[in-house]
Amino acid sequence: MKVELNSGYIIVEDVAPEAENSPLLTDDDQQHLATLNSPARRSQWATWRTIVRRHLGPTATLRYNSAGAPILVAPVGSITHLSVSHSAQKVAVIFAEGRCGVDVEALGRNFGRIAARYISPTEREALAQSAGPHFEAIMWSAKEALYKYAQASGVDFTEEMVATALDAEARTISIELYGVPQPPLHYTFVDDQVVAYVVEQHLQF
Repeated sequence: MKVELNSGYIIVEDVAPEAENSPLLTDDDQQHLATLNSPARRSQWATWRTIVRRHLGPTATLRYNSAGAPILVAPVGSITHLSVSHSAQKVAVIFAEGRCGVDVEALGRNFGRIAARYISPTEREALAQSAGPHFEAIMWSAKEALYKYAQASGVDFTEEMVATALDAEARTISIELYGVPQPPLHYTFVDDQVVAYVVEQHLQF
């Protein structure tokens, strides 16, 4: 599935077996893949790397920053940034002209055990009813996407990352980070998953 954005796009695909992804992986990709022990992790990693190779080509150079997030060292065309997320079933990769963040989560995941770590009582009271039954999944995915976008290491998801509005019809969430309004978070549903994303906004002249 492809989600078109004003300054990029998102690709969401099923996690594929490692063998199906191998033909598009570069030698460097294969070397890194060999260091991963978990079969599930290998399939997830190979899937998102294959998506990147399919859309940016074998010459795209990727590195990891100090937070462990992939960065595009050698830009290809107008795409200069990317962000990656995966659940057990899906992989999401956002390609954008500016800073971005994406997160994909299974709606069936049990968020109740950790909800208090990322949803404040004030947020729940103000936003839960309008969000509907998937409120906890939406909030987790949105805050994870913003965390990747902002590279805010050590941020408190309830005290320092605060959702102030949620529009279920437009599927947008307004969130403040350290009291500063951030670009709007968007979310959509793909099969039984929620995908949240944020892209840097550029001033139009």
